[in-house]
Amino acid sequence: NIACPMASSLGDVVTLGILAGCAHLLMINIETSLCSWLLFLMIFSIPFFGLSVWKNKHVKDLLFSGWTPILMAMLISSGAGLVLERFVERYQGLAMFTPILCGLAGNLGSIYASRISTCLHRGAQEQFERVEWILLVMNFPIQSLFLFIVWWIELGHLDFTLAFAISYFIVSSLSTYLALKMGKYMTLILWKYKYDPDNYVLPYLTAMMDVICTSLLVISFHWLTSTGYANLNES
Repeated sequence: NIACPMASSLGDVVTLGILAGCAHLLMINIETSLCSWLLFLMIFSIPFFGLSVWKNKHVKDLLFSGWTPILMAMLISSGAGLVLERFVERYQGLAMFTPILCGLAGNLGSIYASRISTCLHRGAQEQFERVEWILLVMNFPIQSLFLFIVWWIELGHLDFTLAFAISYFIVSSLSTYLALKMGKYMTLILWKYKYDPDNYVLPYLTAMMDVICTSLLVISFHWLTSTGYANLNES
């Protein structure tokens, strides 16, 4: 309940920070051999990292079983990036709302999947439906607080209307519902076929939720703008 959302959120922040810093460093040294040396260094370090994992008995098995879900999740997440790249300059606030929507839905789905996986490994019985409803309801106060902050300090210079708030709540609720259902059934199905859900569900789930949430948010922004309920076009 704690490790998944914390690791996911901090991972996003750290990744974006490192990406921005590296991009800036490479851009100002684009005419030098720095890029080539960095590429060579990363390729050269692969055997050493592989050996380090091999010596760690707790993660040794991941050298053979963890590649497929990570690589597939990367490809799936690229779809969300393509959608965001196409529409981010068209709609105000899209870049601000997308990580919040994707992150919250993905985290809640991951928490649910991890809880089910833990129960399956322990052979314990639990009322999954009750946990599912609790996690679904948790979406409302968190998103309400976020929308209040956006409205109060006027983040993103949005045309913040009642229709926009309602539309965002609908998209957020639908995204969270889909994340919980997908997390549940993916975990149960993979367990049935003797796959460890901890290694497979979270990468696939978060990647698919990135695509789903981004697409739903773009659709809602387009509908609000085309119907005149909110003007979200970039000026």
